[in-house]
Amino acid sequence: MRILTHLLLIVACIVLFVKGMSAPSADRATAGKGRPATKVRAQRTTGTVTNVLAARKTGETTASEKKQRDEGTSVGVQVSVSVRESTIAAELARSDTKTTRSAPVVVVNVSLGGELAERGGGVRFFGPRRRSLKDVLELFGRLREDTAVSTVVLEISALTVGFATVQEIAQGIEDLKRANKATVAILCDDSQSAYILATACDEIVMPPSNALMLVGSKIESYFFRGLLAKIGARAEVIHIGQYKSYGEMFTEDDFTTPARENMKAIVDDAYLQMVSAIAQGRKMTSATVEALIDGGPLTAREALEKRLVDRIAYREELMDEFRRKGLKVVSADDYGKDSKPKGEETSLLALLTSLGKPSAQVAKESKYPLVAVVYAVGPIVPGSSDRLDLSDADEIAADDYLKILDEIEKDNSIKGVILRVSSPGGSALASDVLFRRIVELGKRKPVVASMGDVAASGGYYIAMAAGKIIANPMTVTGSIGVVGGKIDLAGTYEKLGIRKTTLSRGRFANIFSETGGFSPDERAMMEKLMRQTYNEFVAKAATQRGMTTESLERIAQGRVYTGTQAHEVRLVDELGGFRRAVQEMKRQIGLSPDDKVVLVAYPKELTLLDVLQKAMGTNAQMARAGAFGDPLASATFSQLERFSGITSPVRLAVALAGILAKEPVALVMPFAIVVH
Repeated sequence: MRILTHLLLIVACIVLFVKGMSAPSADRATAGKGRPATKVRAQRTTGTVTNVLAARKTGETTASEKKQRDEGTSVGVQVSVSVRESTIAAELARSDTKTTRSAPVVVVNVSLGGELAERGGGVRFFGPRRRSLKDVLELFGRLREDTAVSTVVLEISALTVGFATVQEIAQGIEDLKRANKATVAILCDDSQSAYILATACDEIVMPPSNALMLVGSKIESYFFRGLLAKIGARAEVIHIGQYKSYGEMFTEDDFTTPARENMKAIVDDAYLQMVSAIAQGRKMTSATVEALIDGGPLTAREALEKRLVDRIAYREELMDEFRRKGLKVVSADDYGKDSKPKGEETSLLALLTSLGKPSAQVAKESKYPLVAVVYAVGPIVPGSSDRLDLSDADEIAADDYLKILDEIEKDNSIKGVILRVSSPGGSALASDVLFRRIVELGKRKPVVASMGDVAASGGYYIAMAAGKIIANPMTVTGSIGVVGGKIDLAGTYEKLGIRKTTLSRGRFANIFSETGGFSPDERAMMEKLMRQTYNEFVAKAATQRGMTTESLERIAQGRVYTGTQAHEVRLVDELGGFRRAVQEMKRQIGLSPDDKVVLVAYPKELTLLDVLQKAMGTNAQMARAGAFGDPLASATFSQLERFSGITSPVRLAVALAGILAKEPVALVMPFAIVVH
């Protein structure tokens, strides 16, 4: 393995040298380029594509459109004021000089569906690069700036994302419309998430064979007490905060009363936000939308009659209509291939020929101010990650992130920090250490937190260190509480014929033993430790949010909130997505809304050369896990998904149970919450 790594490194260096000798500099390659002075206008309308294009040719604007634009009215979700900032890293640096695009007018076809990571990234030798929300928002940014693009067609299928991510993408669609782009949604799936996103578009097209499953909202929570009993295991869980119900997934067969109350409030708010999005997007009353939901699933014809869609047509018919009008139709993959990140399926040879400069270095060569974007995604764990490329890791390893924050603080070219949090929490110690470091960083540079689908418990702990917190309306957050405990495996060992003998000395020597529950003294000791952690959490939250400890205590107790509810109780400052966080950062560093910034993503994406260098100092097992993923775990969860369909809750349960095994006091969300 080491010999192979050396050979790859040598080949990589040769290719990099040849590229450096032959490639023109960025300045020479882009010199003299600019954008056309003309600008095509688009009409915001819920009519057909034909009407939209006709309005585009004449430049007409309806009274309702002018009123919406003047008042900043959003369609479907809450939308903040649109600004034009550059896109992330290399893409932003490249926008220092604009690329000229000319006629014909372009229609860009974008496919949205499946799972979207918060951030893609990472070098992969085999298999596709993970598609991410970051990729989608970057694409929307390029489309907004391109005056040759007249229309964006979104083919929307089932999105395996949270409601907050749907809202974030919908805000991006609103920004496209504010940039005078016509937007058309083609419903390729009958899911609710697809339809809610489609309501942000000017027009919704539905194939005749499709259906619309508009049914309402729900939360599904899984309980594992019965499973543990079958193998002779028993969970001992202690929680501080009456709503801190994480451990109930292991100790109960159903919701306790406080947990049910809390979860019902989440379901109710999700339902109201869904109704509001549809009502605004389709220009209906909330009562009408609720009646349509209660009427059950609809055929395409029924959806058209109820004004939930604008026309029934196949995708090919729509594309042919554009072409007959002389418009050029391109896919998102083909759009801007000379500038977009490559890598849906990249071979090793292609990787070797694309070593180049890392995106962070390219960004630093820009003339615009730099803003760091720290992606804090996944469970919060102590120590360091064993991943070769942290940009592709789904955990927040405290030691690694402390180094990242140190690097950002020392880099004088970085003027501010956006902390993008999508985490259910994890280690109490790791959360507190990161909290303190972010607070210290905030004394040197402004820090704004932007919340994704979930930023709860430990996720909220690190987010509250920022000077300002911005959450999507359906972000799941709060959960200020503490949970701890262990799994008693004595019965499991007995079933398996395993006998364990322990020799100990010390009153609490067996407090964390997996063969036995807590004694009264041990339970009292655990509760004391956990109460101290909870009190510190509450006190720090009160200080950060400018509240008294008593006031914060009343809204804590482990209760989970949506972003809207958290805003009402002052746990977050403002509702909005990532672009709103960028606007706020511009304000804090003294820029106007129209000024450009370069966003530098952390953890940094490594080049192949970086990965090979790190691999030389890493054992083969870690290299395989970092570059290729864990094949055994992947296969196991794949089989489980086919068998039960509950992969995500099981993944969360296993991950967080692992945290408790290493650290008996944790800050984690209750249950595995899936909002549909």
